[in-house]
Amino acid sequence: MILSYTIVFLSLLLAGLIYYRLARQFGIVDKPNSRSSHSATTIRGGGILFPLAVVFWWMSYDFQNTWMVLGIVWISVVSFLDDIYTISRKLRLGIQFLGLSMAFYDLGVFDQESWWALPVLYFVALGVINAINFMDGINGITGLYGLVFLGSLLAVNIYMPIFSESLIRYVILALCVFLVFNFRKDAKMFAGDIGSISLAYLIIYFLVQWYLSAHTWTIVLFLLIYGADSLITFAHRLFRRENVALPHRTHLYQILANQVGIDHVTIALIYSILQFGLNFFLFIYPQAIPEDLFGFGILVLTAVVYSSIKIPLIKKYEVYQN
Repeated sequence: MILSYTIVFLSLLLAGLIYYRLARQFGIVDKPNSRSSHSATTIRGGGILFPLAVVFWWMSYDFQNTWMVLGIVWISVVSFLDDIYTISRKLRLGIQFLGLSMAFYDLGVFDQESWWALPVLYFVALGVINAINFMDGINGITGLYGLVFLGSLLAVNIYMPIFSESLIRYVILALCVFLVFNFRKDAKMFAGDIGSISLAYLIIYFLVQWYLSAHTWTIVLFLLIYGADSLITFAHRLFRRENVALPHRTHLYQILANQVGIDHVTIALIYSILQFGLNFFLFIYPQAIPEDLFGFGILVLTAVVYSSIKIPLIKKYEVYQN
């Protein structure tokens, strides 16, 4: 097993090096602008390793879960094209809807009796995809957060064996390879839309699979740190009547990087360590899933702590006047 995973890691590393050379040759780069948190032109689309790892897994394990794999391929292709060109928002959302439908079909969602919940599921899933895409703004944050999510999932799988460990391990290997290029002060590659959106797709797939087994909403606490920064920022922008579809620099992690001046790698580590701590004390150590009331209390406490940190920073640095 160690040998096979070593081969997969080296294959993905070779793929990453080849993509890096090709992207430089064909100009697939991310140029900094007024909304960016970086200052140098950097290779974009390094997250191509994530769907590639899924395809490797699919070929290595007797072509399991083909509908899920087809879904991630569809979403990844359109996201990669969006990294190179500008794809219409309607087309991107349409393909994301199609890809999610394939994942839900693979999981047997459409066979469930609570068909009335499908619109809510699609709404939440599309929201998670776009939230994770917006959170992919500094070096290391997507890769480390993905590692925390999937590593914690492996721990949960010990007492609730419902996930494919081999699939999780393949994607973890892809994340490790990506972090070789990305988890550094001056990143060599960014994940791009293909990386953040394909990773979000997998996160949704595993969460829905988990929900179908556990039947509790509190599993979303696995995304609590990202969720707090995404949802509270989204609500604040709605309150200010901003166009929430446009890029911005008002997430807490962006303020910490751009206004406070904290190093990207440090912020990514803080976010990931906080989420792992929550996962450990809420899910892994007790080997149980939090009850509804306790989960709601954690949500409220997180919102209060988050706001108590962000609001003073907004006022101090006059974020909305920059």
